Amino acid sequence: RDWSSDVCSSDLAAFPVDYRLPAAHILMPEVEQPPAWLEAWQEGQTNVLILAGALVVLTLILAFQAPLTRYRRVHRWVRNGFLVFTVGWLGWTAGAQLSIINVINYMLAPFNNFDIGFYLAEPLMVIVVLYTVFSLLLLGRGVFCGWLCPFGALQELLGQISRALGLPQWNPSERVQGKLWLAKYVAAAAVLGIAFLNADMATKAAEVEPFKTAITAHFDRAWPFVLYAAALLAVGLFTERAYCRFLCPLGGTLAALDRLHLVDMLKRRPECGNPCKLCETSCPVRAVESSGQIKMAECFQCLDCQVEYYDDRRCPPLAKARKLKIRNADPGELPLPAAARGAAAE
Repeated sequence: RDWSSDVCSSDLAAFPVDYRLPAAHILMPEVEQPPAWLEAWQEGQTNVLILAGALVVLTLILAFQAPLTRYRRVHRWVRNGFLVFTVGWLGWTAGAQLSIINVINYMLAPFNNFDIGFYLAEPLMVIVVLYTVFSLLLLGRGVFCGWLCPFGALQELLGQISRALGLPQWNPSERVQGKLWLAKYVAAAAVLGIAFLNADMATKAAEVEPFKTAITAHFDRAWPFVLYAAALLAVGLFTERAYCRFLCPLGGTLAALDRLHLVDMLKRRPECGNPCKLCETSCPVRAVESSGQIKMAECFQCLDCQVEYYDDRRCPPLAKARKLKIRNADPGELPLPAAARGAAAE
């Protein structure tokens, strides 16, 4: 029987009760947590902005290298300033030292079913990798190796100090250097080959790189690793960027891929190589061949050769043209010597 039909609405009374169900007994829908890689990007916003700004500066340096390299001293200050930033902030502070281990991890990730979060976990490394790949395909290996590698920058700065102190320098001949170059390709092939056989062994083989010791660990490791890194830096005091040129597996990998680059921004003249040998002798890493052509796979894009290219007092074709212009100019158009200018001002 339906008893509700016998109850009149006038017989009902409301009894308000101030009661709330305890929170412990309330089941709320689960809040979806943001992916771990997104949190890393949010927490590292300041570092991301600093690195992005530095890469904008580097892009401008490379894009406007012609006006920059017309002024030897300005170029040197800009170059050294960026190298100090690369070592001090990018390497020792932020720890964004690209390594052959990163290449191995990115190569093996698809075989280990890693998702996109694996690639995006380290914001600064992601940015450096993307910029390196882009610059490698556009300009060549030298953008990363010459400007963005903290260990390479450390070698170059120490090399400048050693030359300022008058330490003897050894730069191998073109023939000898051609053989020494092969070592980094062998190192790259060995480390990458081992990686496909055994990832743990690859990590040990990658210790041929001193990056972890000298940069990310700040030399705070067991003494054999510290001694090895110190020895490589010591060799670099007498031979410009010796490790980068002859042993680095990451450099060998990038140099092998350098053949894909699309643009050659470093300028040459018909006189380069024959009869002029200025750039060949002044290139600190001997990337300029005897023919006058630049071997881009071995070039660090330091722009020293471009400084010589625009120097009308050192570059023989420009110096000859300058002297001819002075010889043919009217006496009144010739620039006065400094002493004469001072006397005229008085």
